[in-house]
Amino acid sequence: MWKKVKDYSLYWEASRKSGTVYLTLSDGTEGAIKHLTKMELAAFGDTLRNEDPVWYHSTRGDVTTEKIPSDEEERT
Repeated sequence: MWKKVKDYSLYWEASRKSGTVYLTLSDGTEGAIKHLTKMELAAFGDTLRNEDPVWYHSTRGDVTTEKIPSDEEERT
């Protein structure tokens, strides 16, 4: 289900050279995008800072910046 991203944090684990984006969603649930390279983590950070709205698919882990995601699932 598509859920609007309300807040986020970026985490870099230097010893593993792996990044994670932690998301807080509009309905109070959370999501995470893991195992990112430093370039991917930076790109997600730029997207989250500069685009509005950002939507996260809670079962697939997809991210979009469309005004309303194009599939027909309910949005919260």
